[in-house]
This record gives sequence, C-alpha cells and structure tokens, in this order.
Amino acid sequence: MVHAAILTLDECYASSAGGFADILQVANAHLRRQQGAAAVQFAWRFVSLAGKPVTASNGLQLQTHALAPHERYDLVFIPSLHYGGRRRFEQILDRQAGACAWLLAQWQAGAWIAANCTGTFILAQTGLLDGRTATTTWWLERQFRARYPDVDLQLRPVITESDRMLCAGASASYLLQAIRIVERFAGQAIAAQTAKSLLIDVSQTSQVPYLPLLAERMHSDSLVQRAQHWLQSNMTRELRISELAAALATSERTLIRRFRAALDQAPLAYVQDLRLEAARALLETGDQGIDAIAGQVGYRDTSSFSRLFRQRIGMSPGAYRNRFQVNSAP
Repeated sequence: MVHAAILTLDECYASSAGGFADILQVANAHLRRQQGAAAVQFAWRFVSLAGKPVTASNGLQLQTHALAPHERYDLVFIPSLHYGGRRRFEQILDRQAGACAWLLAQWQAGAWIAANCTGTFILAQTGLLDGRTATTTWWLERQFRARYPDVDLQLRPVITESDRMLCAGASASYLLQAIRIVERFAGQAIAAQTAKSLLIDVSQTSQVPYLPLLAERMHSDSLVQRAQHWLQSNMTRELRISELAAALATSERTLIRRFRAALDQAPLAYVQDLRLEAARALLETGDQGIDAIAGQVGYRDTSSFSRLFRQRIGMSPGAYRNRFQVNSAP
C-alpha cells in the first residue's frame, strides 16, 4: 500500500480534502483492473492533531484519526483552508505548531508532502519551503511573500515540485495535484486513465490566463487616484505621460514616482493592463473579431496587440476566447 494522510484542519475545504481521496479511490479502481487484486494501491486516513471531528468550512463534520508521533506515511496532503480575512487566517496559522512539527518529521522520514492553495501557508510555516520553489493562490501573493520572504514563490505554474514537496494554486487545482501524485506513485498510464475517467484537463499547466493584470492595491494617494480615473476614461486614446501630468497639474517625475509607490508600476504600464483586461472581457462575452477588439481597446496594430496579449496572458486572443468565452445560447 501507498499510505497517505490527509491533514484535516478546521475550516478546510471539504471538496479539497475529500476530493483528493476520491481521486485516489478512482486510481485504485484502475490499478485493480490493470494489475489485479495484488496491485499496490493507495490507502488513506483523514488525520488531525487531536483525532476529533473537524468542521469543514461548509459545516460538514469530518471524522479523523489522531496524529501518531511514530506512524509514518508515504504521502501527506494538506487541503486548502477557507480564507476568512487576514487576521483570522493568520490566527489559524499561528495555532499549527503541532501540525507543523508532525509535517517536518514526516518529510524527514521520506514522505512526499502536497499542499493545496492556502494549505501552502501551512507547509511554509514548517520552514521546509525556505529556499525552495512553491506556489499558492494568486490573490494571496502579497500576504504569502510578506510572511514567508525566504520562499521562492512562483505564480505562473499551477503546480510546483521541489524536494518531495508539491504545491498547487487555487483550490480546484487539487485535481491536477492529485493526478500528479497518482503519476508519481502509480505511473503515467494509471494517472492518464484516472484523469480521463474524471474529465480532468491535465493540459492546464499555467495559472497565467487566470491571473488578473490589475491586482487590487489599496492606497490613499489622491493624485494617483485621480490619475487612475483619468487613465480609465482615456485608455483607448494614444497617450503620453506629459498629457497626463498636464491634466493633473503636476510634473512627470512626481507623477511617475507617486504612481510607482502606490501601484508598483508606471502609468503607461497601468494603461496597458487596463486595455488588456478590457480585451479579455470582450473576448469572454462578445463575438467581435480580433481586429475590432484591438481597435476598441486602443491598439491600431492587431499584430502588436496579439503579441502583447500572448506575452502577458500566456495564450493568443483566439485561444483565450476558445477557452473562456461565455456561451450565451439557451
């Protein structure tokens, strides 16, 4: 048996914890069919520090086994946790000293550890990710970097692997993560059969098409706020930084300095992101041609627009439409 432990914490997502086990169960069915009853299969337990019932974020009660100090597993999975605000989330993290010590011992004994979405924070809390590559859900990037500055956080890949540790992006990426685990322990053929059985698209290897270009950044700089409003109203025009500075009655140097301090980018880069986000919305909801969309968001040269779109979004405008267009047909 490949012995797996699913570390079940209060406020975890039941879909992440239970779904991971479901995929192992389907893999077992393929293993038995291909290799017979004697096949090496997955066995799992839902575990917690005290071994008491755990309440998932949706209110579901999950029965668990207590963590046994000397019991060793081949694999440990940390499901994603519900994020109820920064303060509450960090309080949850600060209560995990016992779980972190157990995770460290499991890894040192040779176990693989897979952390999903916000579960990556738990793994980072052990110190094991310091100096190693990891990923997590994109919208908690700044909080993760602030709390764990020694981790090499990468948001482009859906899954990262480093020294027997697999980290994955936003919660639903546990599907891809579980398939990767099945491949690691049972081989590529069983992993492919499992993915096909469950309609899991294993071609999704990048988070880039899902990442917003305009991350919300709270600031109180009134000059920058006025600049943002002006740029949003004029983004389809050919813009010069001198024109923006004149409209705001300030110098170009002051404008650029304060814009960078508030939003960590230059004003014209902000305009570029505005245009691309507008193009995304048009591709998702409309049926205009690429030429028309490029012109509508402020680009006269379609080839330049397409090249920039691919560079920033990770795929061509046409491919993006094929994947994300909302079907309005009844």
